[in-house]
Amino acid sequence: MVLSLNYPVTIHKLFSSPKHKYFTHPKFEVGDAPTIAHQKLYLKTDRGIEGDRFETGRYPITFFSLEVAQEMEKELACNIDIEDFRRNIIISGVNLCELIGKRFSVGGVSFEGIAHCNPCTWMNAVIGKGAYGLMKGRGGLRAKVIEGGDIALGETTLESDTILTKDAITPMIISRLPKG
Repeated sequence: MVLSLNYPVTIHKLFSSPKHKYFTHPKFEVGDAPTIAHQKLYLKTDRGIEGDRFETGRYPITFFSLEVAQEMEKELACNIDIEDFRRNIIISGVNLCELIGKRFSVGGVSFEGIAHCNPCTWMNAVIGKGAYGLMKGRGGLRAKVIEGGDIALGETTLESDTILTKDAITPMIISRLPKG
């Protein structure tokens, strides 16, 4: 994979969790699964974070934009605990939706963007009414690890062969085909 374009990004938070806190629980009954913050993580090729609930899933890593969280705080007029989103990598400086279907590298770890990370209605219960709607089209990125390695907090470079043009908070346009 030849990655020729470099974009400055910052990794603000790295999280893992051994089990689900929202998903698999009765509607709006929040579980007690811890969200563990890390300074540095080792990501395994074709897997993810050792011990994380999605380590062996189809898309074991999730990214979320710090800019989207900040925009939500403004819109909802509240302080948001970034760990409530339950994403693994909190990053700024890139529109994550532009990486769907693309290969890219962050901090020396290579990924493939698999899909938009759709928000769940839990966001209204955990963050506040309206959170779910504000996340539509910008809920994050589901990715798989192509080439593993260490990833750490701080300023780094996102490398890609894709020209990235959108600002970080621009939502992905989600269209539906007509029925029938």
